[in-house]
Amino acid sequence: MNSSPASSIGAGYPPSGSSGNPIAIFAATRWELQAVRRALAADRVTTIAGVRCHIGQQGDRTYWLIQTGVGPLAAGAVAGKVLSAQAMSLVMSTGFACALVPAQVGDLIVGTAVSSVHGEGAWTMGDNRVLCDGAVRDGILTVARDAGMVVRTGTVVSSGTVVWQAEEKRRLQRATEATGLDMESAAVAAVAQERGLPMAIVRTVSDLVDEDLPLDFNLFLRPTGWIKGMQAIIVRPSCLAGLNRLRKQSRVAADRLTEWFQRYAETDRKSLRPSR
Repeated sequence: MNSSPASSIGAGYPPSGSSGNPIAIFAATRWELQAVRRALAADRVTTIAGVRCHIGQQGDRTYWLIQTGVGPLAAGAVAGKVLSAQAMSLVMSTGFACALVPAQVGDLIVGTAVSSVHGEGAWTMGDNRVLCDGAVRDGILTVARDAGMVVRTGTVVSSGTVVWQAEEKRRLQRATEATGLDMESAAVAAVAQERGLPMAIVRTVSDLVDEDLPLDFNLFLRPTGWIKGMQAIIVRPSCLAGLNRLRKQSRVAADRLTEWFQRYAETDRKSLRPSR
């Protein structure tokens, strides 16, 4: 498979999507991407400006599966490189999310809109709100409900930090009335909007609004993060039980994500066509 610069990308790939272009599916971590890849087999790999893209075919759809890394800066940079180099018919942000409304681990969160949020303790919405494509969302909901999945729909907000305490999650929900929380969707959506591309958000719940995460994962996002993170675990060995709980919850979320994408791949493309 060609791994040369962007000028050669896209040549000879089968048509997909409403305009003959592929669907770009972005996920932050390799665990989230693996959950999608279990459903959408990718047999080709190419590289765009250092970004590894897995490419697969399901019927007449072509998918590009791309790992962004954690956080808005990484997600925006990766989405910018890929979407500048390759025409797409739809941009999708996927992976895990925190439910900001009553939910169960593994429930599906489908975005109606997305915005960044700022100001821990006094949360405010950013001015970069992007609407998700209505026709695609309706198709996503149909697929999920036909599969008997529980779906939560509403605004998704993206924070530049991990919101790990239940009190802060509730404060964020009161300020924004959002349904779900992640770290990447707003940045991906901003790039999609710049390119004039329809946006969709499909995520599964890995943690709940009324539970604390086992520790402050922001420690791991800093330059010396792994050292400080491991020190935090050593100082608080009780958090190991919480980490094990989160691992199990993430596994449930991953399995549900795989299940949804399997159903999605089997569905007639016309029901998931963007409104233009």
